[in-house]
Amino acid sequence: MNKKKKTSNAVEILHQRYIKDDPDRKAALEAERVNAEVARMIYELRCDAGMNQKELADLIGTTQSVISRLEDADYEGHSLSMLNRIAKALNQKLTVVMTGKDPEIGTLRYVFRAVLQDMRRAKRLTVNELAERIGIDHNEIIAMERIDTYRPSPRTLYKLSQFYKIPTERLAALAGAIMEVPHDIRESASRFAAQSESFAKLTKEEKRVLDEFVTFLRTKQ
Repeated sequence: MNKKKKTSNAVEILHQRYIKDDPDRKAALEAERVNAEVARMIYELRCDAGMNQKELADLIGTTQSVISRLEDADYEGHSLSMLNRIAKALNQKLTVVMTGKDPEIGTLRYVFRAVLQDMRRAKRLTVNELAERIGIDHNEIIAMERIDTYRPSPRTLYKLSQFYKIPTERLAALAGAIMEVPHDIRESASRFAAQSESFAKLTKEEKRVLDEFVTFLRTKQ
């Protein structure tokens, strides 16, 4: 008789115990992830523009405390009008996209963006430096790291695969380029997403989580 393999991963244990197949809890987790992603996006775009919170607040006619709340991963009051004002101030375009109901697809796309950004930062490369190293336009790297709906071309996925030594089909699965995503990739991506919270730089724990996930992606089946 085969016994089910036990797990010692704390995040996985908590996920199985308190979320598992509960649709309401999964929806709540997804909402929290969206809030964190919006906060992270505002923070990074502001930093890329070389502004502090007060400077951005002055530019859009609000206060520093409002910007601070918007950059808090737990804040739930993001409005389209405020996000549009921030986008214009930072010379960006706000796009609203509706996707399917499968929360795991959103998780995969989130992980694709987060992993690309974390791997680049782990190598201490700027967007321009990475673009030059692998031979693609820097705007494409920005799009892959920040735009959920962006789908890289097979050529781009191949170049990323060669540079990071990760099989192309695994990157394609995370990017949403293939329909049937293997169960092990979905599970590992979900665990990675639950542990990925970085903003400015990778902590030792985040670096460990990234290394474990990249090792999994590089493992040939």
